[in-house]
Amino acid sequence: MSEITNRAFERTDVNWISIIRLPDGQEIPCSIKDVSWLGMKVALSSEVTIPDAFNIRVVGRDLIFNVQQAWRRGHFVGLTILKIGKLPLPKQMPSEDTPTSKTSADYNRIGARRSFRSRE
Repeated sequence: MSEITNRAFERTDVNWISIIRLPDGQEIPCSIKDVSWLGMKVALSSEVTIPDAFNIRVVGRDLIFNVQQAWRRGHFVGLTILKIGKLPLPKQMPSEDTPTSKTSADYNRIGARRSFRSRE
């Protein structure tokens, strides 16, 4: 028998490939399984240790979330969304080897931040 829980905001099932970015620059691959206005459920190896708060980026999109760990059960982690933003466009760096430019994301700046705390 499944448990019915009243939630303030509906969850949307997703399967977004994502990367957890730790304060020391280490990146941990994971997958976001569902999202709502206030949180998300993430799947990652149960052996991986993560801090209470960190950033998580959705691969292939310009979304980045600042999150806080709410719970952990096996390889699933519940995260509270503190802020959401659009990753700023990477600075283009000219390359002598190729006509195209190399780019790298700047995780130290998160543009267009929005807080969802005001929706509670």
